[in-house]
Amino acid sequence: MFFEYWPVLIVDDEPDVLAVSQLSMKRFEVYGLPLKLFTAKSRGEAVALLNDDPEVANSLAIAILDVVMETDHAGLELCEYIRNGLGNKLTQIVIRTGQPGIAPERDVIDKYDINGYFNKTEATQDKLYSLVKSGVRQYLSFGMAQSTVDLLGRLVAAEKSRAKILQAVESVGGMSGSLSSTPRWLFIDGKPLFADEVDAEQGLKELAALNAQEGVPLNPFGDRYVCISKELHLIQVHAKPNQPQTEFVFKSRFAPTDAIIQLLHSFVAALAVAWHGSA
Repeated sequence: MFFEYWPVLIVDDEPDVLAVSQLSMKRFEVYGLPLKLFTAKSRGEAVALLNDDPEVANSLAIAILDVVMETDHAGLELCEYIRNGLGNKLTQIVIRTGQPGIAPERDVIDKYDINGYFNKTEATQDKLYSLVKSGVRQYLSFGMAQSTVDLLGRLVAAEKSRAKILQAVESVGGMSGSLSSTPRWLFIDGKPLFADEVDAEQGLKELAALNAQEGVPLNPFGDRYVCISKELHLIQVHAKPNQPQTEFVFKSRFAPTDAIIQLLHSFVAALAVAWHGSA
């Protein structure tokens, strides 16, 4: 939701394949956002990108890897490096080969943690579009689930301390210059947890606009999701005897999926319970 584009890495030792892939994927969009394409001509170049470029290292959505490059299994070795050397289980890895006899599909699927396999003869624009679209969707869903689990773990570890709870959720509700285009606010009983005077005023204004809308029920207890113009969003956990009203207001470059809304609701509900039981 807070992405500007989807980083995609294409690794192939054939310049023509790289050029055609870039041309084919140039106008692809997923959730209305473009791709940002990175290329490498060898396993070594790709490893350098993975180690030195912050976007490739930290937010790579998809890697499309040729098998035979500087060695017969360079692409598979790169897959191993991403998964085990870097510990990256999130990036969606697709193997593309022009020599399937060297790396048979079933053997590769069974042995390596990959998300797709296809022959270069199948590399039509429609095939690439399908792989990229489904890959980004999986990347986003898994990433949001992983982040939510991490946040819930931090809330559990906060040990009934509001100071520790604030530290745990600052990355979600805290304001910084990097969030100017997609700001976000957390509210407990209508009061922002993080914001200076200007940010708080803006957040309260956005909250009032959202609260004026009917929204979509998230459960039978009054919790709801509200969206205005697919850009401004509210996850609201209704006040109950054992918890305060808790709200997450955020702007996004695209509308979150139903699964992401449920994940965000789980986080906000957990925050409400943790806040009530802390001091």
